Amino acid sequence: MANEEQPVKKRYRGNCHCGAFIFELEIPEIKSAMICNCSICVKKSYIWVFPGAEPTVVKDDGSLVEYSFGDKKMVHKSCGKCGIAVLTTSSAYPPPMNVGVNARVLQDLDFYSLETTNYDGAATGNKYEPAAYTGPEPEPTHFTDGKVYHGSCHCGAVTAAVKVPTSLEDKSYKEMIVECTCSLCRRIGATWIYPLDTQLVIQGKENLVPYAFGHKSWRRWFCKTCAVYLYTDLNDLTEEEAAALPENTRAFRERMGDRRPFNLKVVDGLDFGNVEAKLNDGWKNQTPPYVNP
Repeated sequence: MANEEQPVKKRYRGNCHCGAFIFELEIPEIKSAMICNCSICVKKSYIWVFPGAEPTVVKDDGSLVEYSFGDKKMVHKSCGKCGIAVLTTSSAYPPPMNVGVNARVLQDLDFYSLETTNYDGAATGNKYEPAAYTGPEPEPTHFTDGKVYHGSCHCGAVTAAVKVPTSLEDKSYKEMIVECTCSLCRRIGATWIYPLDTQLVIQGKENLVPYAFGHKSWRRWFCKTCAVYLYTDLNDLTEEEAAALPENTRAFRERMGDRRPFNLKVVDGLDFGNVEAKLNDGWKNQTPPYVNP
């Protein structure tokens, strides 16, 4: 019997956003991925690829943090500097089948075009119980009625409440709901809304890590334990640093300064099938351009 022709392998390179962790894979071309609806996969917006091969580590400065929950069989590895989830390992399977890679971190991979299969991870194992929000409710000054949503990072160290004028899950919500393709947001997989600071309350800020890049006009905050991103605010710049920003960046900073972009993926029980998000080509418009390491 003739030997079956082996598939041509392709080299993929992946990295967290700040470049502290870089790896490579040599595997057949990635054409499909898996989407899981379990608690952590939703909050971290994983797009799973199981390469069946051990990644080759190109750079590791020791910044990866590990997070496990439930039966502790799966270890989620994220960068402690930029918060980006890169891969997981599982003790339930032997190497190399124990490795799952977050397709969002693979360079030059159009993961939007991949064929995806859905996995009902929410129905397996013990039911996830999100941390309860116990703080004060938001009190926006520009509307009275509305709807309040509660959310949290995965480990529960940070909780949040956001109040919006109408439901996010129907077409009555007229404000921006955005998924961005910039170098960071494509790795986070966030679904952003843009409430005023009076519409958002965050509990447990001491458990958050800020990350800023590029012009560093904004900083995004993620949990230092489970590396789930929650919100964004203006970075603390000196007058000289602010004045040195490009004109369009300064104008955007002034226009959006009282906004607190909030990641809807942390909202517990939100039906994303009924949330209409606009895809924004942040990669094309990103300045300065991001250079893959």
